[in-house]
Amino acid sequence: MNEKSISKTIMVRYLFRKPKYPLLIETDGRVAGVRNERRFEKIDKKVLFSNKESYIVIDSSGEGWKFFPEDEIISPLTVLKRWSKRKIIDFFNASLDKTGSSARCESRSLSNKRLERVILEIIEFESSL
Repeated sequence: MNEKSISKTIMVRYLFRKPKYPLLIETDGRVAGVRNERRFEKIDKKVLFSNKESYIVIDSSGEGWKFFPEDEIISPLTVLKRWSKRKIIDFFNASLDKTGSSARCESRSLSNKRLERVILEIIEFESSL
């Protein structure tokens, strides 16, 4: 079997249960937004996940997860289990800093927004970059 015929996309599996989509996922570049499982499986894992053993995932309920690209598994077993709205925004902006981008995701009235709405705003902001 030659290398060109081997798929580089992800066939994601879940340990114990599925996260609540949409997700934010750390990559080798910046944090990326994933609206659904089908979109996640279209990600090129060799391009985005080659520098570390595991990557941070945050689901739309604010629960922390880990993605293990070698095994293509998302697991709820992680140290940081709960993410606040402010921490999620800071995590995303820190990933922009690593890329040298001066763009910032700023969300107003966090107390009035559901956590899922904050994640969707980040995904919309990220896709506009």
